[in-house]
Amino acid sequence: MGPGTLYGSLDRMMRDGLVEQSGISDDERRRYYRLTDLGQTVLAVELSRLDAALASARSLGLVPDGGRS
Repeated sequence: MGPGTLYGSLDRMMRDGLVEQSGISDDERRRYYRLTDLGQTVLAVELSRLDAALASARSLGLVPDGGRS
């Protein structure tokens, strides 16, 4: 992932209220980000969606179980 992709994604997530700058900085060039409450909720919903999609693919025999969920 290039810097343009990374910072473009961060800008969009900040604009959407999913992440925010943490306010912590150990270097003037370095920024730290954290998930907002909304970002944590959106992440949890997305993880549930992906888990359901994987479970469906496994039930159809499209993906081997491999002992992991």
